[in-house]
Amino acid sequence: MIKTSRQKKLFAIVILAAALGILVWWTDIVNYLQPGYLSVRIVDSDGLQMLLAGLQETGERPSLAFNDHTVAYDMYSDRYFVTQNMGNGLWDGVLTASAGELYWQEDACFEDYEGAIAGGHSFLLYGIDREKGSYCTYHIVFTGMPVMMIDTMSGAEIGDELQAAKVGVSDMVFAGKEYQSTDCQVSVRGQSSRRFPKQSYKLELDRKMSLLGMRRDEDWILTALYDDDGLIHNKLSYDVWRAIASDNSDPKDSGTTMEYVELFNNNVYMGVYGLTERIDAKELSLEKNDILYKCRGFATPDESVQEDFGLGADYDIKYPKEQGRDTWLPIKEYLDIFAAGEIEDYDEARALLNMENAIDYNIFIILTRACDNYTRKNTIFVAEYDKASGRYVMSKVPWDCNATWGDGLYKGNLDRKLYNASWAYCAWVWSDDMKQMYQCRPEEIQELTLVRWRQLREDILSKDRLYGMLDEDFDYLHASGAYDRNYVRWEEHGREHWEDTYIYEYVENRLNFLDAYFEAPYFDEEPLAEEE
Repeated sequence: MIKTSRQKKLFAIVILAAALGILVWWTDIVNYLQPGYLSVRIVDSDGLQMLLAGLQETGERPSLAFNDHTVAYDMYSDRYFVTQNMGNGLWDGVLTASAGELYWQEDACFEDYEGAIAGGHSFLLYGIDREKGSYCTYHIVFTGMPVMMIDTMSGAEIGDELQAAKVGVSDMVFAGKEYQSTDCQVSVRGQSSRRFPKQSYKLELDRKMSLLGMRRDEDWILTALYDDDGLIHNKLSYDVWRAIASDNSDPKDSGTTMEYVELFNNNVYMGVYGLTERIDAKELSLEKNDILYKCRGFATPDESVQEDFGLGADYDIKYPKEQGRDTWLPIKEYLDIFAAGEIEDYDEARALLNMENAIDYNIFIILTRACDNYTRKNTIFVAEYDKASGRYVMSKVPWDCNATWGDGLYKGNLDRKLYNASWAYCAWVWSDDMKQMYQCRPEEIQELTLVRWRQLREDILSKDRLYGMLDEDFDYLHASGAYDRNYVRWEEHGREHWEDTYIYEYVENRLNFLDAYFEAPYFDEEPLAEEE
């Protein structure tokens, strides 16, 4: 059909009018727009009404991306979580949708960066798709803690057996590593902790990665911290032990490192976890002939068992890979002396221990009142091969330190054992081997312990330094908003029995008590297990 000149003019006028109408409409909208955050403009209530005029709300949302990667989502609270670097004090990153345009609803909390993050404030984001004539909403929470997302390939819950999954870590602190992802295998880990509703996980990445500033590795542990009141006892213990170990001459007792992360699994918020490096040959710089044992129980040698002397039930050999009867001999020799209850040959016992490590480990156990670590359980044993003598010398490294710093253990029915201020003054928690050494040669062990205690108290175990470590961790947990979110998620765990001030109280009272105690050690009666 051939249009006349008049029709062409009319058509042009209609197009021009429509364009002018859109221009006028957009000009009006612009008047209500404000500079935005994360490359998304802010619109006030009047502008929002204009933007949404004629559009239908839909429950279908285009996917969100933060710096071109997936945004963490919790289906139960219907909230998306975007991580920020609290050290910058500025909203950072770029937020986009797979379709349409995004607009923030005007919100005064944008002007309160620290308060919004610490309070877990939910910002309202609108997604507008004019082609479809629809809009949707997103609730966005900014967290100051790194976020980890684990999505199993099958969509099934994480179970006892390793299963395929994808993992992504969003961390705005380390330049060039703001987001890392890879395929992985994941499973539940732990023994007694398996009965808790919040479980720990074993994570095997398909490639080595450095996460949260820690070492480059493919094997990681996600510690649930469900039985760690205040989320503080494990991390503080590991940090304190590393500080102590770095101050002695034993290069193979350094311990592990833990950093906090908020975990999401299959679009479900799981709370605060401790991403933890494995204590292995790499972590401890072990050499070819060294042996690494992990103890989880109280087995003693049984000569009738040919291969492992019956120790395999409670001990795992983590290094070397090739194992045989000879690799069990050093831990058997240690247990033959120190699990017998009384030392028969002091010099033989002393030669078997790295005494510098033994003194440090015992001070750590006594200071923290590590009631679940002092009897070999939850201890890493390092049999260091001494080339000069051709013998093995034993060192120890602590592991699983939730029941420390005045905190107790769960009872069998999962009721909490409350914090007890009097535990700052208990005098029975010594590591088994050093207690026996002291009972055999009290003056020698007391002098070695006192000298080392005074050295450590000058800096590493000063009140100011320990308080500073506590302040740093608690400030981070609270300022990130993650501390409160974790306890809302695990409401049944509750916080009615815990106050952050408890651990400060314990530290001060314990230091004062031990300053006098190490001058003249003594032993209280050890409590019954069911009372512990």
